Amino acid sequence: MYISWPPFYVLELVTIRYLLCLVVATALFTQIVVAAPTFDREQQRILFLKAERLAYNPNSSAFKEIMEQLEGYPLKPYVELKTLSKFPFMANKKQIEGFLGKYGSSPLDRPLRKKWLVYLAKQNQPELFMHFYRDMGNVALNCTYAEMLLQKDSSNAEALKLAENLWVVGKSQPNDCDELFKTWQKAGKRTLELVWKRMSLAADGGNHTLIPYLKTLMPKEQQYLADLWLKVRRSPSQVSRLSNFPGKYPEKETEILVYGLQRLISNNRDLALRSWEKLSSKFAFSTSQQKQISHRFAIFLALADHEQAEVWLEKATSFEPDAELLRWHLAHVLRQKNWQDALDVISLVPANSADDNVFQYWKALAYEKVGAQKLADEGLHKLAKQRHYYGFLASGKLSEMPSLNDNPLLIPQEEIDKVASLPSAQRAFEFRKLGRNLSARREWFSLQGQLTDQQNVTAAVLASQQNWHDQAIFGFSKSGYLDDLSRRFPMPFDSQLQSNAKKNNIDVAWAYAIVRRESSFMPDAASHAGALGLMQVMPGTARYLAKKKIRRNSLFNPNRNVELGTQYMRYLMDKMDNNAILATASYNAGWRRVQQWLPEKGNMPLDLWIETIPYKETRNYVKAVLAYQQIYSQHLGGSENLFKKLATMEIQPKS
Repeated sequence: MYISWPPFYVLELVTIRYLLCLVVATALFTQIVVAAPTFDREQQRILFLKAERLAYNPNSSAFKEIMEQLEGYPLKPYVELKTLSKFPFMANKKQIEGFLGKYGSSPLDRPLRKKWLVYLAKQNQPELFMHFYRDMGNVALNCTYAEMLLQKDSSNAEALKLAENLWVVGKSQPNDCDELFKTWQKAGKRTLELVWKRMSLAADGGNHTLIPYLKTLMPKEQQYLADLWLKVRRSPSQVSRLSNFPGKYPEKETEILVYGLQRLISNNRDLALRSWEKLSSKFAFSTSQQKQISHRFAIFLALADHEQAEVWLEKATSFEPDAELLRWHLAHVLRQKNWQDALDVISLVPANSADDNVFQYWKALAYEKVGAQKLADEGLHKLAKQRHYYGFLASGKLSEMPSLNDNPLLIPQEEIDKVASLPSAQRAFEFRKLGRNLSARREWFSLQGQLTDQQNVTAAVLASQQNWHDQAIFGFSKSGYLDDLSRRFPMPFDSQLQSNAKKNNIDVAWAYAIVRRESSFMPDAASHAGALGLMQVMPGTARYLAKKKIRRNSLFNPNRNVELGTQYMRYLMDKMDNNAILATASYNAGWRRVQQWLPEKGNMPLDLWIETIPYKETRNYVKAVLAYQQIYSQHLGGSENLFKKLATMEIQPKS
């Protein structure tokens, strides 16, 4: 490589440390034409780990020798990435450009491109920066890009719009954006309307500490609105005090009121109702605002089975109703056993949702209750042919075995091998061999984005062949092919699940269903809430069950995780009087909360109780686990329709 050294007088200004880095950096990836011996994959894996440790010393003879030996190894680019990321200097521009050009659609691109753009910005290289720039979701770099565009043309429409989008957010932005925002403001683009929009975003789900700053950007006579936002953000009950809302700027005040009322109805329903009665006589809420409030009020009142639920459900339905609102309206009338009303509500369901299983199931039951048995039977038989929770419920009502509709995919092995030979697939599989599952998934996601629809189905089959069950499950779901049940509902970790299910006296099909729903058999799964491993066990729960401190990482061990997860299932069964449905809901939402959801008085049909679980996540969770349990039961050789019992089961009231 030809090296162009700077003049001597410039060298005097350069630190020795920088010179050393530059010397190292300019000789990266020197090619030595030597016949290299071949190494098998297992040897190359060991060499790869050594190369990673030497990547910051690319001129060493040891590093050069290993890099030759890694020729053809899928993860070799990750060593190159490590070196280039350490030395993102102008002397390496050619190598960086070639690397980004070669791996631009892979996970190898982002970390190097970010380092390179940061370097180019510091070196004041606007042309090169804009040449290499790509929106990677990095706010600081996006601001730098927009600022450079404005330096070339102060009226650049793309830059001014980008500046607006970066400024109108509900949180503070990095200091790198300050110059851009000053330029944008001087261009007269920061309007009072945008200030108000940003304040609304900061108050409604954003960082409310931004509001005092935004207050200073408003005219004196409107600054009280910022104080109102803060008051209502801190305590939604402030909307009940009419003195807080003088009506000087009614359009803006009603926006704050809508926000506050929607929050208030979730925790103090009666106060929210009283407040609305007073406020609606003082303020002219827009049709859109009335729709928002009525929709929110209707659902939360229905959740609580409030005496005003019917009034608000009718009011909300008078606007353009959506499927979620109608589902709760349906649940409400079903609670009241108003079967004709149920049919009336279902008739209002929009055409694009009318065939949803939930509406078809309850329509069939409502027909049965009003004496239209033929229509009821037609509806149940149609549903019973389908593989889902409502289809299984229908088969239970009819005392038939559920239809699994299993249709395994038969894809030629050469087609599977074509996908397996792609560089992203090879890198993903190598990362799995090294136990680096996160890196493996990044490469696999990148691969999926490059494939055709048919190839994505093939990739799902390939993942299954590799015993990469979570990616097989996700792949089939993403592709829309759902009838390959052995691959979508695999049975790994069978010895752990079967022995621990037997030990804790729980149904092994239920245990499989929980694992399938919780992690899709991903041993290193970790949720935002802190649940870990196959059965998503919380560290606190593990500590309680084991009666001793449990190391967090031990929960990623399938043996330990299944041991504790099945023990927890037994614990919940004991808490719920051996009711597996209530225990399933408790696994997701906690047993104390589930006890609060039990009927106040009188028994409630199980299917209706599930339909009225207040938490959407738990409601869908219970439906999924019950359906998965039926599938696994049949996979394990069972010949019983579990839903036959569920179809007639009732939930008893709180004791």
